[in-house]
Amino acid sequence: MGKALSELIQPMDARIASVRDFIHDIKPRILQSDSIVPITDPYGPSVVDPDMRCIVVSEETKKGGDAVNRVRQEKGLCVLDIHEISLVEDINHAAHEEAKISSSTQRIRLLGTLLKQPTNKDLPGTPYVIGLTGGIASGKSSVCRRLEGLGAAVIDCDKLGHKAYLPGTQGFRRVLTELGQGVLGADGSINRRALGAKVFQDRSLLDRLNQIVWPEIASMAQEEMRVLGDGGCLVCVLDAAVLIEAGWEGFCHEVWSCIIHKDEALKRILDRDRLPEEKARQSIESQLSNQERVDHSNVVFCTSWEPEVMQ
Repeated sequence: MGKALSELIQPMDARIASVRDFIHDIKPRILQSDSIVPITDPYGPSVVDPDMRCIVVSEETKKGGDAVNRVRQEKGLCVLDIHEISLVEDINHAAHEEAKISSSTQRIRLLGTLLKQPTNKDLPGTPYVIGLTGGIASGKSSVCRRLEGLGAAVIDCDKLGHKAYLPGTQGFRRVLTELGQGVLGADGSINRRALGAKVFQDRSLLDRLNQIVWPEIASMAQEEMRVLGDGGCLVCVLDAAVLIEAGWEGFCHEVWSCIIHKDEALKRILDRDRLPEEKARQSIESQLSNQERVDHSNVVFCTSWEPEVMQ
């Protein structure tokens, strides 16, 4: 789907309900039980309904009205009168938004707002915990720095992941048992490069590694939360790329996600990491989709625009 922030498009039932409410407010006498229908193709009922006589278009959709009439003629239906209307300007639009009143702008304005109410979780002894997640090159780190600048404490799960299998830890012993001595470096610690090369070639090995490391990270993160709570911290951010996959939502009061279009993510990875394009694409495809993140989130951010917009 080419629409901006398509992940934030409301479900069809909600959109139909909004249209029904609007018509009820403006001209309720035209509202019938079957007068609002979902459109699942470019034409909808306009090319099959013999009773239609008119279609309303804007300047930018005028060609669509002409296409409807061509299809109707091919089917032996009457040609529709095309009534063109001007689009209303959004006098409050920002530089990164469309000048017209549009659904794209409305979705942009949902960013950074509470999309759904947090569930009341009883997490005694902890600060208010925001789980911050996002895909590769989504701008999650920059959002985390901004939240830290506003006074939130940060628990970096990537750093905890490094600690999860340091020599002498339970994680270290279990990794060697599961994956063998071949992942050891010359200094006796686990060689992360060798470990990564091994597990990313075999999904089952990656799953086994995650089953070892994720519980260790969770335990350390929860301990840090308790320490922060004892110290009087009010809000902390659990910075975790795999927050949803690992099931760590359970000890967060809210989930905040950063999303970015795949094409923009690819461009950022190629510019930043200098990876071969195929490998960069594999990295993007191997993670959760934007839609999956949005579905789990209370708040969503997108770093596609200038830093001032993000702020």
